[in-house]
Amino acid sequence: MKTYLLSCLLFYAVFNAYCQETPSEKSNDILLENTYLTTIEKEKFFLHTNKTTYYTGEKIWFKAYIAEGSSNKPSMNTTNLFVNFYSPEKKLISSQLFYAEAGFAHGEIDLNPDLPAGTYYIDLDTNKNRNFKSGSVVPIQLLSINNNEVTEGPFYDPTVNSPQAIYEPNYTMAFYPESQTVLTDEINTIAFTIQNNQVAVKASGTIKDDATGETVTRFMSDAYGMGKFNLLYNSSFSAEINIDGIVKKFPLPIASPLGFIIQKKLQSTDANTTSISLKTNSATASNYHNQSLILVLHRNGFTKSIAPIEINKITTNYQINFLNENLFSGINTLTLFDTNNKPISEYSFWNEPKNIELDVTQFQTTNDSITLNFSMLKKLADANLSVSVLPAATISYNNQYNIITEFQLKPYLKETGFGLAEYYNKTKGNKHSMDLLIQTAMNSNPVYGAVKTEKDLVFQPEHGVKIRGSVNSKDKDLSKYKVMLSSIENNILLVEPLKDEKQFEFDSLMLAHPTKYKLALLNEKGQIEKAHFYIYKNYNTYRPDSLLNKNVPTYNKVGFETVYEIDEEYLPLLMDEEVLDEVLIKSKIESDKEILKERIENKVRSKGFTKVHIPDEKRFVGADLVFYLRTLPGVKVIQDTRFVSLVNSRGPGAGSLKKDGQQEQYLLYYDDIPMNDHSELLGIQMFDIASVSVNPTGAGYGIQGAGGVIHIYSKTPEMMKGIGEITNPDIKVSETEFGFSLPTETFKNAEIYYPNQSSEELYSSIDWVPNFYLNAKTPNYLTISTKKHQNIKLFINGMNANGQLVYKMVTINKESN
Repeated sequence: MKTYLLSCLLFYAVFNAYCQETPSEKSNDILLENTYLTTIEKEKFFLHTNKTTYYTGEKIWFKAYIAEGSSNKPSMNTTNLFVNFYSPEKKLISSQLFYAEAGFAHGEIDLNPDLPAGTYYIDLDTNKNRNFKSGSVVPIQLLSINNNEVTEGPFYDPTVNSPQAIYEPNYTMAFYPESQTVLTDEINTIAFTIQNNQVAVKASGTIKDDATGETVTRFMSDAYGMGKFNLLYNSSFSAEINIDGIVKKFPLPIASPLGFIIQKKLQSTDANTTSISLKTNSATASNYHNQSLILVLHRNGFTKSIAPIEINKITTNYQINFLNENLFSGINTLTLFDTNNKPISEYSFWNEPKNIELDVTQFQTTNDSITLNFSMLKKLADANLSVSVLPAATISYNNQYNIITEFQLKPYLKETGFGLAEYYNKTKGNKHSMDLLIQTAMNSNPVYGAVKTEKDLVFQPEHGVKIRGSVNSKDKDLSKYKVMLSSIENNILLVEPLKDEKQFEFDSLMLAHPTKYKLALLNEKGQIEKAHFYIYKNYNTYRPDSLLNKNVPTYNKVGFETVYEIDEEYLPLLMDEEVLDEVLIKSKIESDKEILKERIENKVRSKGFTKVHIPDEKRFVGADLVFYLRTLPGVKVIQDTRFVSLVNSRGPGAGSLKKDGQQEQYLLYYDDIPMNDHSELLGIQMFDIASVSVNPTGAGYGIQGAGGVIHIYSKTPEMMKGIGEITNPDIKVSETEFGFSLPTETFKNAEIYYPNQSSEELYSSIDWVPNFYLNAKTPNYLTISTKKHQNIKLFINGMNANGQLVYKMVTINKESN
């Protein structure tokens, strides 16, 4: 196991003390043999959409965050992020691949106007994540406007908290002993939940001794149906509740004569440490006398610290002090393993994260815009934010998810019956509330078995797109031949040797879809040979599930918001495209070479003095730019190993010298950017060059162009737009069938007609900012075009490179400035 996973764990007992700074051989053996522990770094996902309720014909604009499970830091290894879109029946509608860079990706999903209304699902996934079937599934409400349906407000469930919904009372009470252990003759802390038909209930009751019938303590649940009590276990007990005359009795867990209890001490003498108490009884201490138990600090099996504990029959209380900086941010789990690597006690607790505190203030306002200043209240590392801007009265954003709860709580907790975001916001994430939540909702740790390291994964991480195929040629021996793949649109030029003489494969390609690419067979001399290519259709390993089988949380809100019954007069309408009559368009057919030459000539200053050269792809395949420049009339190339200089061999400037005696160089531009050092031309391949224009007189450039002017233009998408492939007939041109979806950089609202101001306030979007970089040391200004909206609401999520998170909802009233 890697040593960096292990931090110093200080252990104090009444008679013993241990400090382990590096793992022992025994500890390494334990980790390798223990089926509950792993060194695999899992991925966590969060999806921030600009709204959560849409109309058909709109776009879902999103920002995806991918973090490491152990640290919450952005995942630097994840590049291939799949965004899968599922129907209300959880059937796959579409799957798109987006490029994730340093833990972030953004894009959009088009909503077909013909989609029926209902709850749809967006699933974030990677090939590696298929090993764990975790991830983030976000429900999206879709309302139809094609057939003027009258639809209830966002996420309205007519069966929940409604006069029409009539249930027979069904009260349940569940108990969660601290450390999952109830120990005889010890004071045990028992957490509990109370629900009625799986809805949290605030109620009170009593704990009674089964033998005597006497009340030994009382309890009360909070608004989320949770609570806890302390009980000396010297008998058997039951809990009794009385709600509206309905009396229910629930037996408490049976105590065990042997066991260990792990607890977090409420008071600590050092603010920089967290103290943990490990206690047992005399019978257990005698039973485990001289045995070395293993205490492991981990999260979801990913190990951070490990320490052996030598049990002594006369010691029943031990204290463990952790430096807070060595704990996980958020949830931590301590598991005590016996000598057979079986868990005998487990305790999870909350370590308050140092998240980003964000302040958003008005800086400047105009009639149709507002400029906001974003600043950190504490100096932390720079962060990357996404910001959804909506009218303040919006009902199109339900705010049930945020990056803090999705990264720090949801991956580790089972369903609670209420929203984690709501709970976190109302309790402000205080440690007592979070510890109670964790004790009642913590998932049991998975059993990893043989999957211990990354190499054991069934589904390995994927990076980029894979293109595989075979080639046929008249030459029988292709053992020394190679295949060249090139793409102007993707700025790619790769050459790979053939496998098994006829097979070829290109992996980790950053290919956008839809784009074009070329394939060519190169002989031993690097010349293109005539060949036929067959491209396999199975590109990457990842395949989305045709039916969504991941867990989608369902819960009832504790504080119910207004349910909007929308009349037809409020319903937005999608603006239909006007169908035009037949139009006759006259056009002149031009060759690609002529079109390209015309574009270049339109860029030069002195057409009469400039010669435009369009390179012949077949003739100069495999050549570099310096070689090509040698072939142009009027251009003399002076070169040694690392030096290049272009001088004029014709025209008025030919042979002219500078004051220092050196020959006058051409004034050189590359894509209209001056190149003062001609040596920068070294290494540029002709594949990337669209044209070279030479003006030997320097006309139009004054004294600067005394030695002549050369303009080099590369094959940028703008330059080659609309131009077909100028290609060798022996080169195969193919279109991608799969690749990365390119996000739209600028947010644009759908063409929707709102019949009145109220409708627009409820359903419209104002702006969406997927990438707002927050500098920790300077003011950060964001200008928003508010149009006619006076009150706006911002939903902000983000993170920095240290794994510190930010979530904030802000309401801005322009009139207040």
